[in-house]
Amino acid sequence: MTQKHLKYFSPILFFILMLFDAQLTQRLLSSSVWRAHLMLIVMIFATRYLPKGYMLVVSLCIGIVFDLYYLGLIGIYAVILPLIIWLVYLVHPFLFENIFNLFFGMIIFITAFESLNVSLQLIFNLITVNPLYFVTKVLGPTLLLNMGLFCLSIYPVKKIFWK
Repeated sequence: MTQKHLKYFSPILFFILMLFDAQLTQRLLSSSVWRAHLMLIVMIFATRYLPKGYMLVVSLCIGIVFDLYYLGLIGIYAVILPLIIWLVYLVHPFLFENIFNLFFGMIIFITAFESLNVSLQLIFNLITVNPLYFVTKVLGPTLLLNMGLFCLSIYPVKKIFWK
């Protein structure tokens, strides 16, 4: 796929993955606190070939849609998603050296995403959570799930986004 086609295709893909993540998290994993972040994983892959400004705008739009639909207020995901994408661009040269760097980068970015999410919700008094509970019952299982999603999605996403 050319970069021109990716610009039209990627927002639709990110939106579908956002819906898939929510359905996977809400329906299949409803008895636990595991959170799927396949959209974020694919967005990290996409930063390799899509321009920085474009990805920041797309992540802002997806963040606003996510905020409005799932939280009912604009701010949390509209801030976190562009911030994570910006951080990906900061470490871009090192991240795509090999698949292991990308794997461990994904772990760091999902940890940052979850930590920022909880921190902002704590700041605005939307939740109350014990830090030990967050690390052991939310962050740990979330990272395990997303490591599996990364391993399952690496080949198809490489076919789409990598030349």
